[in-house]
Amino acid sequence: MEEVVRQSFTLNLTIMKIIGLYPPRRYSRIYKVYAYTLYVSAMMPPTIFGILHFMFTEDSTAIYYSDFIMVGMMVYAFKLFPFVLNGDNIKKCIHYFDASQYTVLKRKHQKIIEECVHNCQRNSRVFFLGCIAGVTGFIGQVLFREDVHQLPINVWMPQSIEKLPILYYCIYFLLVMGVIYAGLACGTIDPLIGGLTNHATSQLQVLKENLCHLDSDVDEELASCCDEIVSIKPKFIHHKIKLYVRRYQEIIDFVGDYQKGFSPVVFSQLIGSSLVIGLCCLQFSKMEDLDLIFFITLNYLGLLFFQIFFYCYYGTLLIEENNTLSSAIYMSKWYEYNVTSKRALIILMERSKRPMIVTAGKVFDLSLQTFTTILRRSYSLLAVLKNY
Repeated sequence: MEEVVRQSFTLNLTIMKIIGLYPPRRYSRIYKVYAYTLYVSAMMPPTIFGILHFMFTEDSTAIYYSDFIMVGMMVYAFKLFPFVLNGDNIKKCIHYFDASQYTVLKRKHQKIIEECVHNCQRNSRVFFLGCIAGVTGFIGQVLFREDVHQLPINVWMPQSIEKLPILYYCIYFLLVMGVIYAGLACGTIDPLIGGLTNHATSQLQVLKENLCHLDSDVDEELASCCDEIVSIKPKFIHHKIKLYVRRYQEIIDFVGDYQKGFSPVVFSQLIGSSLVIGLCCLQFSKMEDLDLIFFITLNYLGLLFFQIFFYCYYGTLLIEENNTLSSAIYMSKWYEYNVTSKRALIILMERSKRPMIVTAGKVFDLSLQTFTTILRRSYSLLAVLKNY
């Protein structure tokens, strides 16, 4: 299978290219200008309006649904900036597993990769449709308001702009443009980041299959050399083990590049989600009735937890696959190998003892343990606010 990553993220890469977050092969300088222009015009106005709103709003204790969106927009400005700044490096990381040496030929390996591709395509569709629904609801909310001149997000202005139609429509356009840009970006970037971790996990699964069935695979490849199989087999096994050791190191190198490219992105998302979760808990603590605002806040909180769970789930799968690499080696016929091959396997097993962990800003491990910690802290915060 060629270009499995491109197959997995066709929708993601197409949308990212349109909004300036995935550079094409040609006209890179022109595209970079386009990417910076679109990013600044879409993300800076909501960020500036959000900062002014939280600095100069008169009622600092009141929390509105638009405040959640405003905090999210300010966080997305930091989250998306690495894609604009280091687009070429991130593109290289995205297509790491599209190299020819990762082309699989065996049917059992193809099933692993095909399942990974299917999961990535499914996740991309779900995220994208969810973001489209959210953006559509945000834009369409003006139809259900009593005051049609109210801006879609609460912003602070030094004076009323209702008497200045041009200024009002300009601000309205900038806010809507920012939300559409952030919605499309996060609806494609989030499944992409989790999907790349899933691809690394799939490569570990293929490596484990090769190590576990190394003896039988070598017998099949040497079936045409029946007369010399006894003398060739030990050397061929050692050659295969060296190849798998290099493949394992390549996966480790990918995780390192992944950390450099996406760790700040995920860190920004986790920090922003934590802030909005805190605002949601504060909102819940002030509610007495189960009104529409309650269900809107609950829905928004559920989406945030799902987003965090998505990152942590695939991070945990990567950790578990790496931890079981030694077991796959043990299940092989290592006791029939020569001393040189055994030593190579021992080196591989010792290296696999070091956890293969992806982090957010080198602060949070992306694992289900981190997710459960966030859940516990959120519940504790809600309990404290409710009893305060």
